[in-house]
Amino acid sequence: MTLIASVSGIRGTIGGEISNNLTPINVVAFAAAYGSWINIKHHSVTVIVGRDERISGTMFQSLVQMTLVGVGIDLVDIAISTTH
Repeated sequence: MTLIASVSGIRGTIGGEISNNLTPINVVAFAAAYGSWINIKHHSVTVIVGRDERISGTMFQSLVQMTLVGVGIDLVDIAISTTH
């Protein structure tokens, strides 16, 4: 599956080539872009981060959280949550 980026998020097959499949590097790049954008729009912000139950969820949640913390965003971790 080719990497798909849309208003509802990013999706793809885990592993493989960067920007062709969903890799940790893609996740960090998207999280850093989001964190930078939100910091420009709102100078002090808290972001809620959750995940689904897929095996990859813990890894991707950690990548997103550490990236957002790295760009100065406060987090609330809601762990496993429903997606609709």
